[in-house]
Amino acid sequence: MLLTRIALRPPHDDCDLSAGELTDLLWLNATAADGIRHIHARAIAGRVAVAVFTVASEQEISDYIVQRVCERAIRSVPALRGWTVI
Repeated sequence: MLLTRIALRPPHDDCDLSAGELTDLLWLNATAADGIRHIHARAIAGRVAVAVFTVASEQEISDYIVQRVCERAIRSVPALRGWTVI
């Protein structure tokens, strides 16, 4: 398993979602093919830090998968409209 860390920033640095709610929304946008085994999020100073464990053969692949899942969630979940991956 590989660990990828990524951060998401809400619009206007005002996070209306809890870290647990964001985690749930990311899970809803992950597929079995993504190979994600665990997602943990926590709010830190106007952003949400996300740690994701994946089953991937290389770190670059894990990083790509996590980026893709986060971007997919931002595109498809109305509550994440205006969020960005940083």
